[in-house]
Amino acid sequence: MASWLNRQRKQTLLDLSREAGLVQDGNQLKEDIVDSLDAYLRQNATQLAHNSAFEQYYGSRRTPYKARSSSATVDMTADDAEVKSVVKGRGRRATKVKQELDDDHEHMPLAGSSNQPNHVSPVPTSTTTKRTPGRPRRQTQQLPPSPADVADLAEYESSQIFAGINDAISVSGIPRAIDSLREICSSVTGIQTAIQLVEAYALQTAVLPKIYITEITAVRGFGAPAIPIYFSDLFQLLTANFWLPTLLYATTSIFIPATLAYFCNLTVKDVKRHGARVSIARYPIDPLTFNVVKALLTWVVYGQDFMSGAVGADNVLTVRNAMFGGYQGVIIGCGVCILASLYEAAQRKV
Repeated sequence: MASWLNRQRKQTLLDLSREAGLVQDGNQLKEDIVDSLDAYLRQNATQLAHNSAFEQYYGSRRTPYKARSSSATVDMTADDAEVKSVVKGRGRRATKVKQELDDDHEHMPLAGSSNQPNHVSPVPTSTTTKRTPGRPRRQTQQLPPSPADVADLAEYESSQIFAGINDAISVSGIPRAIDSLREICSSVTGIQTAIQLVEAYALQTAVLPKIYITEITAVRGFGAPAIPIYFSDLFQLLTANFWLPTLLYATTSIFIPATLAYFCNLTVKDVKRHGARVSIARYPIDPLTFNVVKALLTWVVYGQDFMSGAVGADNVLTVRNAMFGGYQGVIIGCGVCILASLYEAAQRKV
């Protein structure tokens, strides 16, 4: 019975399910496991009734009710027969008494009699037939949950919450974006691009100074100071103070190194295709050559003031002071990219 199954522990129910041949998930609630096992045992009673593991289950289902039902039927049949006989006998007796009274009234004188007839009326007697009350059906008492059940419920709810969060994150596309960003940053091209962006930001803050626009007034009562708002002076885009340092940096750090790295590409390899030898480059611009040329130009132009008269000493000084760590910081960035290029090339050879 379900009451016998409810008294078992969750692990015992899982063992009984395996014994019966029913596969159940251990993450289900105990009530669901009991319902599934009870339905399965009812359906396969003929095969599992002789199994000693389910002797108490099928024994509690068979033994008490048939005997009780047969005895109750016999008792109720006997009681019904007794009631019928009593009612039948009393009915006949009342009819007989009524007939005798009618005969007495017929033989009584009708006139001149001081004696008044005695009126006898039968006193009806009522008897209450008592039925044997049926045995009350035993109800399953709802026991308070055990600590193991509470722990299982808490574990199930927490797993559902985390599953919902994981589904929401997967639908939003954040994991794919993170994987793509990681793939880009784990390459020589990603490292080179990051260093170039840092240098461009440093130069932009020098050639486009910030100007005061307005301020955000704090909420009264909190005592927080006002927050000033600054923005780049875009009018500098119309002056030579912006374009000359920018073109000088772009020439020494992008254009000349990229041109030489395109022609002096060490990643070019000869590959046979359809019987012909074809040259294929892994990178259109060799990162190793690019950073070597960039480091040399930075040291010559910004460290040795070479050609400062042609490009303007003020422009050289502006670019050198704008870089993080001066021109030495640019050379360090080139060294990092060179090491990354060599490491990647060594990995491909292994």
